[in-house]
Amino acid sequence: MVGNRREDRHSVSDPKDPYGNPPGWTDPYSGLSDISGSDPIPPLEDPRTPAATPPGSPLLTGLVVGLLLVALSVAVFQLLKSDETVATGETTTTAPADGSETTAPGDTSTTSSTVPTTTPPSEPYPPVGTPIAVDKMKLKSDRVAVQINGTPDLAFGDFADISIGRLVSSFGEPDQDTGWQVSTGEWGVCTGEPERVIRFGPFAAIVTTDGTTEVFNGYRQDLSFGGIDSDASQLTTLSGLKAGDTVETLQTIYATEDVTFVTDSTGDEFFELRGADTGTLLLWGPVRGTDPDSLVVGIFAPDVCDRG
Repeated sequence: MVGNRREDRHSVSDPKDPYGNPPGWTDPYSGLSDISGSDPIPPLEDPRTPAATPPGSPLLTGLVVGLLLVALSVAVFQLLKSDETVATGETTTTAPADGSETTAPGDTSTTSSTVPTTTPPSEPYPPVGTPIAVDKMKLKSDRVAVQINGTPDLAFGDFADISIGRLVSSFGEPDQDTGWQVSTGEWGVCTGEPERVIRFGPFAAIVTTDGTTEVFNGYRQDLSFGGIDSDASQLTTLSGLKAGDTVETLQTIYATEDVTFVTDSTGDEFFELRGADTGTLLLWGPVRGTDPDSLVVGIFAPDVCDRG
């Protein structure tokens, strides 16, 4: 029946194929899936164009440069610091940690940790005034008293050129002048401070300075210095004690004061003369034993460093 017949358009070749294929031709790739997708295929890169190199991080570069500069600065600082330490030539001393060392009055060898390397220039002290007879000079705790009416004493703190000049006029040229030197505490000046010691026979005058003014600031009369033929060897205290007298004489002259004996860390013995009422140190010095016939070798004023 013609009305029930249905034609399959795929079973009969269309003689009018729009692509010009012969009758009966079929597409061999018709079963493949469509690969076009929804996204376009990216274009191929030109092989002649090299791939771009991403730029370096500015933060990372700055950090590396900063670290290099810091390392270089530290190295230069350490080098300069090392050179400066060598150039200054400072010497450091350390005091005993427990403070147990026994010292004689004025032993100040460990009171400072740093010793300077420069001292003032040392000009000789010329003679000043007329000579003073040795029996008119008396050793006191703070001066050499002059027992001449109208003539001033040689007091501690007076200008050195005047006081030492008067000693030069009285005793002649010094037997020794150390010139300015850095104190080690040996002469009672605080360790590390400038000092100058001018010796006339057994009598040593001690001079100090604050950097601008030179002052007479102490003495030590000690027979072990030598020069006992000098007029200065005849110097006595105001009460009459002289270096070379016996311990018995010392105790007799100062019977109303306190006389005691001490031994320092090296085993040397010293007398100490203190006021009976105040306990203030007046004079001290080395002795050759403490028996009555032992000798008083020296007479020292209280040390500069102890007087403040």
